[in-house]
Amino acid sequence: MDQVPDRKKYWLVRKKPVYIILGLMLVIFIPFYIWIFGEMRAADKALDAFGQRLIAKDYDGAYGAASEDFRSAIRKQEFIEQQTTLCAKLGPLITVKREGSETTFEPHGGFTTVDATFVFENGERQFSFRLKKVGDAWRVHGYEEE
Repeated sequence: MDQVPDRKKYWLVRKKPVYIILGLMLVIFIPFYIWIFGEMRAADKALDAFGQRLIAKDYDGAYGAASEDFRSAIRKQEFIEQQTTLCAKLGPLITVKREGSETTFEPHGGFTTVDATFVFENGERQFSFRLKKVGDAWRVHGYEEE
């Protein structure tokens, strides 16, 4: 009978380091996951705002909200021509549907890649957007049609 309480005590003592390690992991990783989730939501909101500007045909606003690297890679007039050509072919842009996203932090900064479907009046187009964290804000850094 004396062995039962000893065995119970043995397992409680053996489990204590496991509980401590699990507790430390939770203390470290839960704030990290909350932070990364917040960053993903902020990037999604930036893409939503960019999409809303395109829907409203505010091409100047969409272009201005993009990153400096984006603006140096394509002139504003070229960007506007791309958007008007798409609308001429497929009709007005009705909605932008976000799909999967992936956030990474690299030595050059934070990046989020978001797949999106542009729904026009007469068709759909798939795009992959790359957003970059510039200061405290996420901005469209580039995109390509898939």
